Amino acid sequence: MSRPDPPRPPAAAPGATPSPVSLVVLCGAGAVGGSYAERLQALDPALLAVVAGGERRRRLEAEGLTVNGRRFPVRCLSPGEPSPPADLLLVGVKQHHLAAAIEDCRGLVGPRTTVLSLLNGISSEAELSRAFGVEKVLPAFVIGNDVQRQGTAIRFANIGRLVFGATSNDPADPRVLAVKALLDRAGIPCLVPADILRDQWFKFMLNVGVNQVSAVLRAPFGAFAGPELRELIRRAAAEVVAVSGPEGVPLSPDDPERIFAIMAGLDPSGKTSMLQDVEAGRKTEVESFAGAVSALGLRHGIPTPVNDLLGLQLAALERLAGVRG
Repeated sequence: MSRPDPPRPPAAAPGATPSPVSLVVLCGAGAVGGSYAERLQALDPALLAVVAGGERRRRLEAEGLTVNGRRFPVRCLSPGEPSPPADLLLVGVKQHHLAAAIEDCRGLVGPRTTVLSLLNGISSEAELSRAFGVEKVLPAFVIGNDVQRQGTAIRFANIGRLVFGATSNDPADPRVLAVKALLDRAGIPCLVPADILRDQWFKFMLNVGVNQVSAVLRAPFGAFAGPELRELIRRAAAEVVAVSGPEGVPLSPDDPERIFAIMAGLDPSGKTSMLQDVEAGRKTEVESFAGAVSALGLRHGIPTPVNDLLGLQLAALERLAGVRG
């Protein structure tokens, strides 16, 4: 089965000039979102607002955020609070919070808003497109970071790279140009690839292998020099390669080996976001990783025994932590 062509926004007029980004709204000031907030706020404190209500807003307004030892104030917007529409909406929550985040941000999305998802997995763009319109959403993902968060304190050795683009893969799309110009000014490493959907699936493959194995084995990045852990990653990632072809985004059998070069540049003591969730007793993204691979395997008649097992193990860890009913 070939991948259906994704819905595409109207083509930009030749020579269209991108509108400058003057208001960035961040929904989800977690590890990745908070690291970007620090650089955007340093560029221009009036540029950024964070969606937060209730106790979360009180805490952010009292403590701000601290990134690599730099503490800075955060301007907050409660859900539903009147505000001009965002030029750029960055969504950085976990998948199981996405539906609530969409409702929190509805009043902040206008006709000229561009939406980027910082979520892992391959499904958040579809949900955001249904909520806000496909013409507003640019597929995106973050790779190569070792960001960790404790409360409002965030640290990293590598901030990673934000990879994004239009589904048309047109690098001259005005939305792409405007976002890239902002990220470059803020010092947020970014890349507009030749094929954003294929690269997004590569990141999904990496998450399925690395995040899940790290969480089950409580292994930081440095532990993956071991051959046994690498083999587990290969086997989990190979199942993503197997289901990618029928989904119309054919990864290569050689792609799992590319994971290890990326990991070599990360802080050996760093931990994946899924391991951080397990250690903190929080809900994980297992449905977006093993759950998605197992579902695709069933759809296409492809066995996925490694991800089936990882999914059971992670669900058991959640139940032991009291976060699964």
